[in-house]
Amino acid sequence: MKPLVSIIVNCRNGAKYLDKCLKSIKEQEFKNWELIFFNNQSTDNSKDIFENNICGQFNYFQSDRHLSLYEARNAACKYAQGRYLAFLDTDDVWYKNYLSSRVDFFDDENKKFSYCNCHHFYEKSNKKEIFTKTKLKSGFVFDFLANNYLVKISCLIIEKNALKNVGYFNPNYNIIGDYDVVMKLAQFYEAHAVQEPLVEMRFHNKNFLDLNRSMFFKEYKNWYYSQNFESKILKNHKNKFLKYLIYLFLISIVPSIIKDFFKKK
Repeated sequence: MKPLVSIIVNCRNGAKYLDKCLKSIKEQEFKNWELIFFNNQSTDNSKDIFENNICGQFNYFQSDRHLSLYEARNAACKYAQGRYLAFLDTDDVWYKNYLSSRVDFFDDENKKFSYCNCHHFYEKSNKKEIFTKTKLKSGFVFDFLANNYLVKISCLIIEKNALKNVGYFNPNYNIIGDYDVVMKLAQFYEAHAVQEPLVEMRFHNKNFLDLNRSMFFKEYKNWYYSQNFESKILKNHKNKFLKYLIYLFLISIVPSIIKDFFKKK
């Protein structure tokens, strides 16, 4: 029998693209799924859009307070009944074969998480392009991901027990929580990769704001200094992680420096 997949959709004022997101779930060729829709104190009409799309596999949960992104992911996961957890952001859509392309993964006891390629849709230019042409690797992929982190949350499926074993998502992160989880999973478990793009991810603005750059640097700094580099698998990449930390620091300050420079002119 096909395993049950719990689809986690966290929503915080995601009404604008939510209808397409939910329809992409209902159109899946693989039918043994449930939706865990977690409304994180939305103030728009997200609930109405959910109710307009509701079917027997849709489950609605309302947070009694506003949670951080990864707190909300963890809270939603607690309601999941499936063996596997799949994540979909409200402004992204899955192609019809997103889940059916993972049947080999569901049948493989050795692999505990699966990721795939995707398309990036840039709203401003109305252009769509493939995320990466790099061949995605299966098996033990920590070394590969340390050099090429190519995992997107809307492209990720995790066995629920494996996520539990690595401690779920770190609620203190706002940007790198999925990176943290995937890198922990990759230290202990094998991955399944799908080369084909199975997701369309929407980008509202290609620019990365100064505030987000700064937060990204601070969170990655926290991640770096929390790692046990006595572990061989981590030790092998310590210098690479440090170089990336320095890079994030530089891009977090350079835009502000440039703006300050021109203000003085």
